[in-house]
Amino acid sequence: MKSVWQIIRTQHRYDSFHFWLGIFVALLPATAGLLLLGVSGWFITAAAIAGLSGAFLNIFAPSALIRAFAIVRTAGRYGERVLTHDATFRFLTRFRNRLFASMAHRTSDGRRSGLLLNRLTLDIAVLDTVYLRLVVPLVLALVVAVTLLLVWSTISPLLLVTGAVFISAWVFLAVWTFVQSDTKNARRTDAALDAMRLRAADLAAGRRDLAIYGGLETAAETVLAAENRLAEAQETEDRRTSKLTAGSALLGQLFLAATLLVCLQEVGRGTLTAAFGVGLILVVMGLPEIFSMSLPGLAKLPRVSLAAGRIMRLMDDRRESEPAGNREATLSDVTTPTPVLSFKDVSFGYPGAERSVLEGLSFNVAPGEILALAGRSGCGKSTVAALAARLRHPGQGRIVLGAEDVSRIPEAELRRKITVIGQKAYLFNETVAENLRIANPDASDADLWRALEQAALADRISENPEGLQTILGEGGLGLSGGEQRRLALARAFLTQPVLFVLDEMTEGLDAATAGDVLDRFLSYRGNSAVLMIAHRRQEMERADRVLDLTAPTEGGNPSPEIILSEFQ
Repeated sequence: MKSVWQIIRTQHRYDSFHFWLGIFVALLPATAGLLLLGVSGWFITAAAIAGLSGAFLNIFAPSALIRAFAIVRTAGRYGERVLTHDATFRFLTRFRNRLFASMAHRTSDGRRSGLLLNRLTLDIAVLDTVYLRLVVPLVLALVVAVTLLLVWSTISPLLLVTGAVFISAWVFLAVWTFVQSDTKNARRTDAALDAMRLRAADLAAGRRDLAIYGGLETAAETVLAAENRLAEAQETEDRRTSKLTAGSALLGQLFLAATLLVCLQEVGRGTLTAAFGVGLILVVMGLPEIFSMSLPGLAKLPRVSLAAGRIMRLMDDRRESEPAGNREATLSDVTTPTPVLSFKDVSFGYPGAERSVLEGLSFNVAPGEILALAGRSGCGKSTVAALAARLRHPGQGRIVLGAEDVSRIPEAELRRKITVIGQKAYLFNETVAENLRIANPDASDADLWRALEQAALADRISENPEGLQTILGEGGLGLSGGEQRRLALARAFLTQPVLFVLDEMTEGLDAATAGDVLDRFLSYRGNSAVLMIAHRRQEMERADRVLDLTAPTEGGNPSPEIILSEFQ
């Protein structure tokens, strides 16, 4: 529930004017609707009595009021829908951008990208319930209840007591709804929805292999099983909402019956006129609609709370710890006084791991230098690359790019200074040109062809009649694995960073192709420094220095700097 309050406060801080304007406009149709019922009941009854008794009745004033209330109710309902939804969607748009920016600063920590996409889409969509189905209806019910109690206190003490009892019953129903929140069913709903979306995506991505080697029906059955679990969880939630609505309707009918008895008694005593009593009864008839508006939102509160909690944790993860203070210079600080990249006593451990991956790691990368990271699997090579590109943040120590701490460099500026080339080419269902211009939106067609030529892919793309406008399928479908890697390399050639980070760029390529890709890259990189994860001899042979992360020292820890100049 704490996370829901955080969302409410965040939306209020974002645009307090429209936050309260939506609530104020929502009061107009609700108030006008109650007054329309009350005045109409009074007018019809008074007109009937006047007709039977032959008394005079001014019909113009109540007729004008009825028309005015009807217009306000209609216009107010439209305005309420427009303003409250506009305030919600504006806030959620901004909030979604903030969440995306937060996720862009960090890695998935082993979570599937589909789950993170769900956080960005489904969880944000669920949050529209907070303002539209919780804040507005609850504030509306509170204002109406307090106003009616004040009005009833001036009419009849017995009517005040009756109203207070039944309004208290509605409050109890709302509190009971909150207390009895079915968090387990909400978790089942989210888990089933995540499973259905992920399994459907896996089925779509692997349908060709599944159809050829078998398993297509089994994969489809897993999607249907997740869908059935989702339907069961949603049916449970719908039944609970229906019970709450039925309970609210029962309270409304009991309140109506009690008000009828009170009004008959007051009319019999002569403290109320018959016409005024009918007006009061009709007002009570309209109350259940207002008080029941918040029940669906309260019933969905467990899912909203879970979604808000997940989102706020992602937002909190964006906050970076303050960089550690300056430490004594290492040997490499002396040998390379103006490095492009510096690791200074950096330590890092994954959440839940028994020991840290890196302990007190210090090294420099000089301008134009090629530094290769070597060592057995799991020693932290990819972690170092991720830390250098600020895809992860160190637990201790400092990482400096040029003369500035990496944690303090704005995101856009950092991505201009560092280019990461990994073993997986992230290509999209778009044209070749658009896939390339992700790196440089201002690149001309001539620039794109030069980059493709340097990556030995120009002939392959020119074979297609559309050329640069050739549409690639999702993930680069239409190109082989090696061609996809070359397209990613061509994209890197469109950048001019101070540092290239090569994260297993040649993994999965044969020796000849890997050597060709490396040579083309190194001949085109210009004066940019390179931090490269090395698994092969040919990668180390092209490096100026090799940093062996598993070489032992006297204390048994990884050596912070091992320089290898010859390979036998």
